[in-house]
Order: sequence, then structure tokens, then C-alpha cells
Amino acid sequence: MAGLNFVHKKGDTFDEVNFEVLVDAVALNLTGMVIRMQLRPECGGEVILSLTTVASAGLTIVNAVSGLFKINKQIINVAAGNYKYDIEFDYSGGDVRTWVSGEFLIECDITR
Repeated sequence: MAGLNFVHKKGDTFDEVNFEVLVDAVALNLTGMVIRMQLRPECGGEVILSLTTVASAGLTIVNAVSGLFKINKQIINVAAGNYKYDIEFDYSGGDVRTWVSGEFLIECDITR
């Protein structure tokens, strides 16, 4: 599992982030998968932000065969805090795997 941390200013535009998912150096075929991402203050805590590839609601599969997806460019306006996140992949056969996780720091905004 890859660890990747983010720092973002509350209420600002979050630029898209592109991912290539490789498993044992081979592109993971994302065809038929649903990808989900959530921010929470701690494991089992309240969901602060939820993104998914369903209807491109915050995540988009860019090239399924090549294992390419992205977090879309969007304004993230949630309370300042240090959150945990992970990105889960729901396989069409029913398996679920988490390939990316980390910390997601939302800093307070001064100018409003």
C-alpha cells in the first residue's frame, strides 16, 4: 500500500492528482471497478469528505486498462484538521483492496 500525504488550505481549489496503480510492476486493470475515497478524523470517525468514481463524484478513471485514475480538481471546503484517508478499489468480482492511504491536513484559511 502506498502512503501519500496531502496539505490543503480550507476552501481553496484542490488541483487534480493523477495516479497510476501498479501491482508487482504491472498496471492494475480498473475496468468494472468502483474507486472510493473518504476523509475521517480517525479510524471509524465521522466521514468529513467522500469521493467516488460513480458518476465522477470527485474521482475519475482516466484509462482503466493502464490503471490510471485521478482525484478531480475541486474546491475542498471542510473544517480545518488533520484527517486520515484511504482509497479503496471495489473489484467487479466482489474483492475490496486499499492501495493508497495517508494523512490529509486541511489548514485554516485566514482570508475569506
